[in-house]
Amino acid sequence: MKLGLTLMLTVGFSSTAVVGAAQDTDAAQCVHKGTNEMVTMLLCPEGLDREMLVMEGKLVCGDRKPCGAWIWVREEDLPLEAPDSHDKLTEQQITSSLGVWMNEHDQLVTIQAVQN
Repeated sequence: MKLGLTLMLTVGFSSTAVVGAAQDTDAAQCVHKGTNEMVTMLLCPEGLDREMLVMEGKLVCGDRKPCGAWIWVREEDLPLEAPDSHDKLTEQQITSSLGVWMNEHDQLVTIQAVQN
């Protein structure tokens, strides 16, 4: 029997309230684990809400565009080194992530695995 896996992508745009929150926060909640060209890796504690994930993505990317900040909560799911493009992430690395902050589009794409 073969089990199917479907990814549910949720795209959201940041709001001015989130931008304000990012400017008021002094310390990052996530750890920057590496950057290579357009790909940045973040290790975050579990339970951060959408606004905090957006803030963390903005914080790590700064003015860099393109910048895709991939977000994980388990260190063992991260690549050993950040790849130089998004398509070099494995399916496992993508599906185990919470999603990616896309700085050039000012949006957070969240990823959820759904068992078929």
